[in-house]
Amino acid sequence: MNKFFTPDERNIIIFIVVFLVIGLIVLNVKNISSVLDADSTSTVQDSIKKVVEKSREPMMININIADIETLAELPGIGPAKAQAMIEYRTQQESLSSLIELVNIKGIGKKTLAKLIPYLEMIGDSAEVYAFVAEETSTSDTPLTTGTTEKININSASVKQLQNLSGIGQKKAQAIIDYRNENGSFENIEEIMKVKGIGESIYKKIKGKIKVYNKDVNESIETKEIIQDSMKIKKPKETNNE
Repeated sequence: MNKFFTPDERNIIIFIVVFLVIGLIVLNVKNISSVLDADSTSTVQDSIKKVVEKSREPMMININIADIETLAELPGIGPAKAQAMIEYRTQQESLSSLIELVNIKGIGKKTLAKLIPYLEMIGDSAEVYAFVAEETSTSDTPLTTGTTEKININSASVKQLQNLSGIGQKKAQAIIDYRNENGSFENIEEIMKVKGIGESIYKKIKGKIKVYNKDVNESIETKEIIQDSMKIKKPKETNNE
């Protein structure tokens, strides 16, 4: 190298090489820094995004303790229905299943389906989802107002009894227990002897319940047939002169 370059030329070449090396080092440092900054920014953005998404998630509400203002904010529920929910909850002491909500005036299966994502699950979740999945009527009304068939309180199940206004799972079970202990109801007024069912509830359900006991009703029907047959007038006797 000494044969081809003078001392000054060698110094210039060394300077150029050193300059290029330093330049490459600086460029690499900048690239690494930009990558780190991008990763840091991405991490911060991801964190912010997660917080925002979490804030958008609906707050799960416990309908057994929620106040009227909170209930009124639920989809399909305004102040009137929220007040009805509070009154029903007070009357029942507490709801044992979300299905009981359809016993409240103005809340049907469609409304219940809208509410489920916002409510803490109460009762058997499988039963609640199955209930909502059942075919609903075109109008969003409670089951009690949409049915014309009266419920036989001498044979109805707990679930069937809960279709009655003001009758939740606890009162429905109380009806079953009374029936098991005392035998079949002789008339619909006797249901007021069941604990928790007073005159106010009776007035709401009296037009939607009936009693039917095979042995009793058959004896009554037989008696009515006999009485009707006795009412048949005998043909008048004609005097032959």
